[in-house]
Amino acid sequence: MTVPIVRTLEMDITSLISGANYSAPIGRAPFAAQVTLVEFVAASAVLASTNVANTVRTFSLYNRLGTGAGTTRLASGALTSVSASQTAFLPTGLVANLASTLPLTATTSFLTIAAGDILAWESSFSGSTGGIDPGGKVIVTLSRV
Repeated sequence: MTVPIVRTLEMDITSLISGANYSAPIGRAPFAAQVTLVEFVAASAVLASTNVANTVRTFSLYNRLGTGAGTTRLASGALTSVSASQTAFLPTGLVANLASTLPLTATTSFLTIAAGDILAWESSFSGSTGGIDPGGKVIVTLSRV
């Protein structure tokens, strides 16, 4: 019987004011793996806004490949209106110190990564001001393939 090797990559994320974007590498895949879980633990609560056009904040995990130039999105969740946020976060938005699971891409082949691939976190806004990013921690779970 073989036991799967599971590792996590973790990174503390800085908080952002409205209208600011953030992108940073989390780390390199230590082995060929399947991304099985992406979680964001917010440092403070952020309520979902009803002013969707102005306050959208999207959290994403990308595979930047070994070169750092890849553009494949592996997981993503947007904080928009209360009803739109229910699939990505708790119905009320982000809760302080509680892990929220980001939905993985439906294209399952994208979730298989090579040893040495760089995984990167991105927090981006859209709308005239975008919502705040409370900062916190991102946790990516990898299972060896």
